[in-house]
Amino acid sequence: MAQSIEEIKAGLESPTHKVVNGEQVDLTAEEVEATLNTWAENERDRQLDEEANGYKVARKYAYASIQDQLDMQYWDNVNGTTTWKDHIAQVKSDNPKPA
Repeated sequence: MAQSIEEIKAGLESPTHKVVNGEQVDLTAEEVEATLNTWAENERDRQLDEEANGYKVARKYAYASIQDQLDMQYWDNVNGTTTWKDHIAQVKSDNPKPA
Protein backbone atom coordinates (compact mmCIF):
# COMPACT_ATOMS: atom_id res chain seq x y z
CA MET A 1 0.00 0.00 0.00
CA ALA A 2 1.26 3.46 -0.86
CA GLN A 3 2.67 5.52 1.96
CA SER A 4 1.08 8.77 3.08
CA ILE A 5 2.66 12.07 2.10
CA GLU A 6 3.74 12.58 5.73
CA GLU A 7 5.43 9.15 5.87
CA ILE A 8 7.30 9.83 2.67
CA LYS A 9 8.38 13.30 3.81
CA ALA A 10 9.70 11.85 7.07
CA GLY A 11 12.09 9.67 5.09
CA LEU A 12 13.42 12.46 2.88
CA GLU A 13 16.51 14.50 3.52
CA SER A 14 15.68 18.22 3.50
CA PRO A 15 17.35 20.27 0.80
CA THR A 16 19.50 23.12 2.08
CA HIS A 17 20.36 25.14 -1.01
CA LYS A 18 19.76 25.78 -4.67
CA VAL A 19 22.04 27.07 -7.41
CA VAL A 20 21.15 30.41 -8.97
CA ASN A 21 23.38 31.77 -11.77
CA GLY A 22 26.13 29.41 -10.68
CA GLU A 23 25.98 30.56 -7.05
CA GLN A 24 24.82 28.41 -4.13
CA VAL A 25 21.93 30.09 -2.30
CA ASP A 26 20.34 28.86 0.94
CA LEU A 27 16.67 27.88 0.72
CA THR A 28 14.04 29.57 2.83
CA ALA A 29 11.84 27.49 5.12
CA GLU A 30 8.97 27.90 2.65
CA GLU A 31 11.12 26.70 -0.25
CA VAL A 32 12.29 23.68 1.75
CA GLU A 33 8.69 22.79 2.61
CA ALA A 34 7.52 23.27 -0.99
CA THR A 35 10.37 21.11 -2.31
CA LEU A 36 9.68 18.34 0.18
CA ASN A 37 5.97 18.43 -0.66
CA THR A 38 6.72 18.15 -4.39
CA TRP A 39 9.13 15.26 -3.87
CA ALA A 40 6.68 13.45 -1.57
CA GLU A 41 3.76 13.93 -3.96
CA ASN A 42 5.83 12.61 -6.87
CA GLU A 43 6.88 9.54 -4.85
CA ARG A 44 3.27 8.89 -3.78
CA ASP A 45 2.12 9.12 -7.40
CA ARG A 46 4.85 6.63 -8.38
CA GLN A 47 3.77 4.23 -5.61
CA LEU A 48 0.10 4.47 -6.61
CA ASP A 49 0.99 3.84 -10.25
CA GLU A 50 3.07 0.82 -9.28
CA GLU A 51 0.17 -0.58 -7.23
CA ALA A 52 -2.24 -0.12 -10.13
CA ASN A 53 0.05 -1.21 -12.96
CA GLY A 54 2.92 -3.15 -11.41
CA TYR A 55 1.43 -6.47 -12.49
CA LYS A 56 2.03 -5.48 -16.12
CA VAL A 57 5.78 -5.19 -15.58
CA ALA A 58 5.87 -8.42 -13.58
CA ARG A 59 4.02 -10.24 -16.35
CA LYS A 60 6.30 -8.80 -19.02
CA TYR A 61 9.34 -10.39 -17.39
CA ALA A 62 7.55 -13.64 -16.53
CA TYR A 63 6.37 -14.42 -20.06
CA ALA A 64 8.59 -16.56 -22.23
CA SER A 65 10.19 -14.86 -25.22
CA ILE A 66 8.11 -14.43 -28.37
CA GLN A 67 10.24 -17.08 -30.08
CA ASP A 68 9.59 -19.56 -27.26
CA GLN A 69 5.87 -18.79 -27.27
CA LEU A 70 5.66 -19.34 -31.02
CA ASP A 71 7.54 -22.60 -30.58
CA MET A 72 5.07 -23.66 -27.87
CA GLN A 73 2.16 -22.84 -30.17
CA TYR A 74 3.69 -24.82 -33.03
CA TRP A 75 4.26 -27.91 -30.91
CA ASP A 76 0.84 -27.56 -29.30
CA ASN A 77 -0.68 -27.73 -32.78
CA VAL A 78 1.49 -30.68 -33.77
CA ASN A 79 1.06 -32.67 -30.54
CA GLY A 80 -2.42 -31.52 -29.53
CA THR A 81 -1.11 -30.15 -26.19
CA THR A 82 -1.85 -26.88 -24.36
CA THR A 83 1.65 -25.87 -23.24
CA TRP A 84 1.34 -22.28 -24.49
CA LYS A 85 -2.11 -21.71 -22.96
CA ASP A 86 -0.90 -23.23 -19.69
CA HIS A 87 2.12 -20.92 -19.68
CA ILE A 88 -0.02 -17.82 -20.23
CA ALA A 89 -2.52 -18.90 -17.56
CA GLN A 90 0.30 -19.54 -15.06
CA VAL A 91 1.86 -16.09 -15.62
CA LYS A 92 -1.52 -14.42 -15.22
CA SER A 93 -2.35 -16.35 -12.04
CA ASP A 94 1.12 -15.59 -10.57
CA ASN A 95 0.72 -11.86 -11.38
CA PRO A 96 -3.00 -11.01 -11.04
CA LYS A 97 -4.56 -7.66 -11.83
CA PRO A 98 -5.37 -5.69 -8.66
CA ALA A 99 -9.02 -5.76 -7.70
